[in-house]
Amino acid sequence: MTALLGGLGFLGLTLLLGGVWTRRALTPGTPPLWVPGLGAALLLLGWGGQAALTLNVLGMTAPTDALAYLTDTGAGRSLLLGLMGAALLLAAELSGWPRALALPCAALILWGAAGLGHGAGHGPGVRLLHALHAGGMAVWLGGVLALLLSRPATAAQARRFTPAALGGVGVLAVTGLLMAAEHLSSLAEWTGTAYGRTLLLKLGLVALALLAAVAVRRRFARQLGVRAALAREAAVLLAVVGVTAALTTQAPPSHAGSAHAAHGER
Repeated sequence: MTALLGGLGFLGLTLLLGGVWTRRALTPGTPPLWVPGLGAALLLLGWGGQAALTLNVLGMTAPTDALAYLTDTGAGRSLLLGLMGAALLLAAELSGWPRALALPCAALILWGAAGLGHGAGHGPGVRLLHALHAGGMAVWLGGVLALLLSRPATAAQARRFTPAALGGVGVLAVTGLLMAAEHLSSLAEWTGTAYGRTLLLKLGLVALALLAAVAVRRRFARQLGVRAALAREAAVLLAVVGVTAALTTQAPPSHAGSAHAAHGER
């Protein structure tokens, strides 16, 4: 259940951020407004469900307990911050706020999201890496979905998307490597722990997504079977989102080791 709720949260984050970005910078008016609206709803469902599950496990079911969790804990405050950013970003898109006002709203969402996962157990530098990582994925998947929903998807749109896609992939690669170095301290942990093996699976799917992206570019050049190729790329990226959600349910070896040491000292 935790992985499912996490997946809904990640998908909602991608649809909201990616949808708003593509509507403003890539394919004006596409995707339709219901896409970022659905993203906001999934974000609320996923994050709210995770908070409710945590409170239920802790036996904190009274309204005052929920309020204390949201205001007195780091995870609770991150959740509130992210949801406030989501509400503001959706309002910005519905009301046509200028980009200078929409960008801080997106930053609030990403910073809140980074405080709910593994980034919360580290300092602000690692949390920033997690926020940038989520932003890179939102740009990549958001652009693919926008092209998939465009009628028709044109080579000119694909050319406009290419620099942003390369930037998103670059951000994903750099932040991913830095986060892996933070969470996995030895090569043996890549294959000897559940966290490491899940991360390897994610990397494999990202590689497949890159191959799918190359195939999409070739299809655009030939104007043949573009939509089917875009659908395959989107499907692989959605699988990456699913594996990322599963990854957040597993404690990195560095976290597990710290927790074990702390337990031994008491």
